Amino acid sequence: MRGEKGTAKSTAVRALAAILPEMDVVEGCRFSCSPSDPGSWCSECRERREQGTLPRASRRPRVVELPISATEDRLVGTLDLEHALKHGERVFEPGLLAQAHRSILYVDEVNLLDDHLVDTLLDAAAMGVNVVEREGISFTHPARFILIGTMNPEEGDVRPQLLDRFGLCVDVRGERDPDLRVDILKRRRSFDDDPGGFMREWVDSEDELQVKLKHARLRLPSVVVSDEFLTAVARMCAEMGVDGHRADLTLVRAAVALTALEGLPAVTARELELVAPLVFAHRLRRTPFHDEVYDEERVRSLIEQSFGSGDAEPESGPESPPSESPASGENAATVTQVIDSEPGEESHRSVEADLAHTLDSARRRISGRRHESVAADNRGRYSRAEPAKAGSTTDVALDATLRAAAPFQTARDGDMALNVRVQDIHTKIRKRRVGATIVFCVDGSGSMGAADRMTAAKSAILELLVDAYQRRDRVGLVSFRGDDAEVILAPTASVELAQLKLRSLPTGGATPLAAGLLRALELLESETKRNPDVLPWLVLVTDGRANVGLDGGLGSEDARALAARVRASALHACVLDTGSASGASAAREIARAAGAEYIRLPSLDGHALADAVRQRVVGL
Repeated sequence: MRGEKGTAKSTAVRALAAILPEMDVVEGCRFSCSPSDPGSWCSECRERREQGTLPRASRRPRVVELPISATEDRLVGTLDLEHALKHGERVFEPGLLAQAHRSILYVDEVNLLDDHLVDTLLDAAAMGVNVVEREGISFTHPARFILIGTMNPEEGDVRPQLLDRFGLCVDVRGERDPDLRVDILKRRRSFDDDPGGFMREWVDSEDELQVKLKHARLRLPSVVVSDEFLTAVARMCAEMGVDGHRADLTLVRAAVALTALEGLPAVTARELELVAPLVFAHRLRRTPFHDEVYDEERVRSLIEQSFGSGDAEPESGPESPPSESPASGENAATVTQVIDSEPGEESHRSVEADLAHTLDSARRRISGRRHESVAADNRGRYSRAEPAKAGSTTDVALDATLRAAAPFQTARDGDMALNVRVQDIHTKIRKRRVGATIVFCVDGSGSMGAADRMTAAKSAILELLVDAYQRRDRVGLVSFRGDDAEVILAPTASVELAQLKLRSLPTGGATPLAAGLLRALELLESETKRNPDVLPWLVLVTDGRANVGLDGGLGSEDARALAARVRASALHACVLDTGSASGASAAREIARAAGAEYIRLPSLDGHALADAVRQRVVGL
């Protein structure tokens, strides 16, 4: 589910727990194994079955949430420390993947999920099992779950590998109709005043949905899927140019599910047209700048070619998924997306929102992929252990701690099976990939070539966002013109936000180079405070001439003073000279004062500018 903030995406996902039908589980099983599916049993259920019949129990599937602060240990499981200390035995303590087996794993802000957790999710989703090899433990358990992610497209893209795992995608927008907004306010107030009474008011509706879902599941095997329908699906996916075959499989599964939900005997063109927007919404664009979006008329035409026009018109109804794009579907905010059991994916389409507002403050720290850095917190992959400093251990390395304590057990007294002293404790050293924050500081004054500089900077930023899509870098833009500088684009990895902000870039006026440098420095200093591991880059695009200073000062002197401040900072910097090739270069002098690399481009175009920056950032 993707959409603007404050549209109840998380509320919709969590509400699924109330309507999902109950399922049979092996009583006492930590992994909720199905008693009727021996092939998927965990090792513990297999051992119990050898001793007798497995007892049954019923419960509803869970909505297991992957918290913002989750570590890899919490996700996959780890050594049960209490059992190890009391009994001297290594026992596996299940993580979130174990809880989510046969249930829903929900990831809020899925586009900001740390890369090492994404890798783990991908492995589990691909194999249907969670393999744990850590801290002296080797353990495998089933982990088949429905993955649901929510995100705000303003905050960046989903990593491509994870994107490809989502079956369906729903775009969510806030209501624009005042009457419906009033209804939302009334329901929220009703819940706040009396939560119990509010839930009792809607319990009958939830029960109806639960029964409807239960019956639909029973009808699934009897739904008829004709060869004509399969041919139409294959032809449609080929014509739409989607990669791989997941779209074909998901189209069929979603259409069959919708048919069963509506109590119909066979899949028709109508069901295909209704589910197609959910399947194609995030699959049409193969790169962040592939602007092709879902074309309803094109899909209808393809369906008519395969089936004829007799049954291609969708019927409207309260249960019908939206077949419109986010810009035209009024009821998008009321639709809940359940991503099928072949986990996950998301993408981006422009969301009409007030992007001038600040982004949500509670979010994950964005990890990158430029180079590996030792993490300052308990995030990242566990790479090694070292003795803990007194009073500062928050991330204990259990394996190393137990190994350090083991040789001294015969000499230590105590009731525990394993006696650990303070001097034995080791802490984990974790590593993670960190990205770059690149701020372009561009001369937008009325000097010759200003329009070309701004056009090249815009093109370079958008091109570098291809890297940001893959490496979790962030790119921003500061323009200086007139008597001041302006932040045109705060550092972001969001394609949508960049495209919206960079549509018009004003030029003209004097050249306040010092103000531009000052604003870019403040922007990068704010980024490094937010994430000390980030690689800060300042890219100055100028001819070096300055005729407006700070607070009435001399432009050239203030520019050199700010350049010296750049040298004294921890920033990486480069100066791209856009002046003429003849005579002394003022831009070269600024680069020398800033301790920056000086580059004269043979031609000022977006690709050359992006390539020059990319070579230097990647070269670190």
